[in-house]
Amino acid sequence: MAKKLLGLILLLAISTGLKAQQLVSITPLDTTFTFTINFVANGLAKYNVANYKIVYNTPDADGNTSLASGLLSIPLKNCTDFSLVVYNHGTVLEREEVPSRNNFESIIGKVFASRGYVTVMPDYLGLGDSPGLHPYLHAETQATATIDMMRAVREALADSIPGYNLNTEVFLTGYSQGGHACMATAKYIKDENLQSEFNVVAAAPASGPYNLTGSQATIFINDQPYSNPGYVVYLLLGMNVGYGGSLFNNPSEILKAPYDQTIPPYFNGNFPMDSVNAKLPARVSMYLEDSILNAFIADTLSQNHWLWTILNENSNYDWLPAMEMRMYYCTNDEQVSFQNSLEAHAAMTANGATMVKAVGKGPFNHGGCVAPSIEGAVRLFDSLSTGCSSFIGLEAYADGDISIYPNPFQNQLSLEGLEEDSQISLLDLNGRIVGQYTASDKVELNLAHLPKGIYLLEIKSANYFSRQKILKE
Repeated sequence: MAKKLLGLILLLAISTGLKAQQLVSITPLDTTFTFTINFVANGLAKYNVANYKIVYNTPDADGNTSLASGLLSIPLKNCTDFSLVVYNHGTVLEREEVPSRNNFESIIGKVFASRGYVTVMPDYLGLGDSPGLHPYLHAETQATATIDMMRAVREALADSIPGYNLNTEVFLTGYSQGGHACMATAKYIKDENLQSEFNVVAAAPASGPYNLTGSQATIFINDQPYSNPGYVVYLLLGMNVGYGGSLFNNPSEILKAPYDQTIPPYFNGNFPMDSVNAKLPARVSMYLEDSILNAFIADTLSQNHWLWTILNENSNYDWLPAMEMRMYYCTNDEQVSFQNSLEAHAAMTANGATMVKAVGKGPFNHGGCVAPSIEGAVRLFDSLSTGCSSFIGLEAYADGDISIYPNPFQNQLSLEGLEEDSQISLLDLNGRIVGQYTASDKVELNLAHLPKGIYLLEIKSANYFSRQKILKE
């Protein structure tokens, strides 16, 4: 049996490597069972999940072809078509602590797979099988590594995993750094006019540092104690990789002694971030060179210093999303200021966005915010997907101030909290309108005439747009 499995692995790796443009190899890993996923998923898992390591080609920061890796997780479920979910992982420094190695965080992505989605989890450049140092928070390479993995997964499914046909729907999410990567990917798809290739129905970035020049820059400007000073060094060293080594020639130009000698060895891929945090003081002024910090602070208005330049170029809060977006945050987050989400919402709204919300998930810290944020993303995606994802059968669905209940329903469907003159449309899964209504505050819809099945409920008003999936039993 072991010889047969090894033969299958070699066959998959060799055959797909010969045929693919993006895909280099696909290697079967293991099966994750719902029992394991529900340790962190609070009962959301519905299906066992098969896992595959994907190795693929993607450009590095200099535009040269590089190897990258990631995890593909698929639900063990028969279905005619599947929607695609991308989960972007949070900050890791250790090369092997990534989804393709089935690390603990990969369970978050497997939650979506266990709901009935084909799920993609890129490791990013400089992690997993990818050489070099990871260009931490470099927006473009986070996006291209994610996009090219989606392309590689399409090839893998077509060539090597029969029965998993993708529909056109793509859903993006991620947590912490992954929230920034999720946002970068959504923005890149729009900026590069890739919407016809990637139909992003919804994005759900969570606890991400979207505004690096705003909320996150206060770490430098106010010299506040910071729980993860290693992130700051990671940003500087990683961005130097992302900018082709043009920012500085050696760590002594940015780090004070003795940190210029003691800290860089921890960035060889063999150490976790906690090792770096334990070696650094909490205040940036104690380890960052005075010449760098003082010049940065003095340039707050014009923002011409190279550090301001990289923060501006890799911020991704000020644009106009063309999809449903929910930015989840928690108010006691000690690592990523929740103001990032509020600033992004304000900027996007000013740009004309009508399908974007910043959604608070309570007074939790960074770690405590994971579970409610991911549950929010699951509910959002389940409400919009028309593929074979599992329908979330809750008694009520609440989106902001609007409540929709019961869901599933039999004959009557109630909506509360509607804005004035809300336009309500009911569509079948082919996009045909089967009912239209106008209401304010509260309405009860008599839908006894409709056949049983799944429908899409659209609500539009002057300040609001939402589309939810509802089920008639």
